[in-house]
Amino acid sequence: MKKEEKFEIVYAISLITQIGITVSVITILFIGLGYWADGYFGTLPIFVIIGAILSFLFSMFSVYRLVLPVVNKAEK
Repeated sequence: MKKEEKFEIVYAISLITQIGITVSVITILFIGLGYWADGYFGTLPIFVIIGAILSFLFSMFSVYRLVLPVVNKAEK
């Protein structure tokens, strides 16, 4: 196995790990903040739902930003 192939495998594993951690942290953060806000204001499902929607949007944007350099490199 060539040195470049090993680097590509390590880079792919690193990218997958970054995506997983990023999505997990964003989801826990936004849904947790929504749950806290619902407890504070006494409106249980509203802020959790808003947090879930925001976590989805921010997660997809973050994944897009992480994957964009790989896509640009593949096009060249």
